Amino acid sequence: MRDAMMRISRKKFSLLIVLVCFFTFYPFENIAAGETTLDTHQTLTALVSSRTKWLLTAPAEKGSSKPNATLLAFTMDGDFHPITFKKTGGVFRVNVQDHPTPSDLAASVPPTQLPDGSFVGAGKSGMFINVDTVERRWSFVWPSIRPSILSKPAVLDRDNVAMVGVDGSILLFQKKEDKWLQTQLIKAKTARVLRDAVLTTADLDGNGRKELIVPAVPSKLYRHAVLGDDIEPTEIHAYRFNQNSLKLMATYTAGKNSVFEAIGTLVSDLDKDGKQEILVTKSDFDSGATHLVLGMRNKKLMLKARSGTIGTGNRWSHLLGAFNIDGSAPKILAVETPHLSGLLLAMRLSGNRLRERARMAGFTTHSVGSRNLWKFALLRRRGVVEAVMQEIGQQYLSGLALFGNRWHFRWSRPIPSPVRSNLLTADFNQDSKDDIAFVDQAGLVHIYLSK
Repeated sequence: MRDAMMRISRKKFSLLIVLVCFFTFYPFENIAAGETTLDTHQTLTALVSSRTKWLLTAPAEKGSSKPNATLLAFTMDGDFHPITFKKTGGVFRVNVQDHPTPSDLAASVPPTQLPDGSFVGAGKSGMFINVDTVERRWSFVWPSIRPSILSKPAVLDRDNVAMVGVDGSILLFQKKEDKWLQTQLIKAKTARVLRDAVLTTADLDGNGRKELIVPAVPSKLYRHAVLGDDIEPTEIHAYRFNQNSLKLMATYTAGKNSVFEAIGTLVSDLDKDGKQEILVTKSDFDSGATHLVLGMRNKKLMLKARSGTIGTGNRWSHLLGAFNIDGSAPKILAVETPHLSGLLLAMRLSGNRLRERARMAGFTTHSVGSRNLWKFALLRRRGVVEAVMQEIGQQYLSGLALFGNRWHFRWSRPIPSPVRSNLLTADFNQDSKDDIAFVDQAGLVHIYLSK
């Protein structure tokens, strides 16, 4: 009798465990699976110009009662067109404001934004240009060397900007008494910078000051041409910025028969020690691409961790960056072979390895030969961070979220033509929720406003 009662109790206990698991994980699985449609956003379109190239944000116009960012469409002609939204009858309507802010800025890469919200970049006529789209003011400098229109400048602090010269030199500009001046030139024979470099900054030693990170020493060793040409950097240079000047402090070399298949680096404090690390992609003909984590140790740039390799030459992986997407340690995201199978990877730092945590096939963030590396975004929606990008056929825009060790498909929305611009997420309609914007191949601006 006693044995029979024990068996019944065990069965009840087992049933209780099953019920607890069901009601605990079933809702989670529903959340993870997503809605398959983006029903939280209203679709709007705006024809600004068929030559619209990039989307940017700028501070609200002077005197505006709304503190949120203004959406700007930046054209290949160098014009900044403000796009605003007004709610009538319960829905938002889009308005492209008259009288854009013109400039001579080249549009090969998006201009770099300063802390005050203005933009800097290389002018088509060879100048350094600063544009304030709120005050509608322009500042320019005729430098000793023409800045490269293919390169994206880096902001060292509020008043100092570094740029690449057309000859591979480094130019430093400083704002003094509300006027921009060239303050330093590191000649090309010394700097040897990649002419289409995306310059970045990182606090490598944790002292609160930014170092300039430069892809340098170009080579035609690895002729893959996925980023527009067959010239790749073979060294990463770090410059210390101190007392308003730049000085080389450390160098990391790709090594024999290898290049950095990138036009710039990414940075993140992966181990939360107050010192930022450099993320970059290295490639060779034997193994293809692998991702490296470089850190400063004993005043040298050292290899801190690396991912596995693709395993085949002429196979590229688009490194997207490190992001806090699931509430735990930062995850390094990449799209492996974005022109083929398009594997979305999530990796984490584990000792001296970048260990893969999740992958899902079928997505792209890049077109062969393009220098546009910004066809993705993170969207915060319903308490979840979603990675937003095109599916491999470039006919749909999709959102995915990382739960545990798996990517979960959340939603998909058809798009009339492939994305031309960057993908931009910000709060455009002042409701404290993320919106999405991009430009398609026809030059049409698409905005998904939260509702």
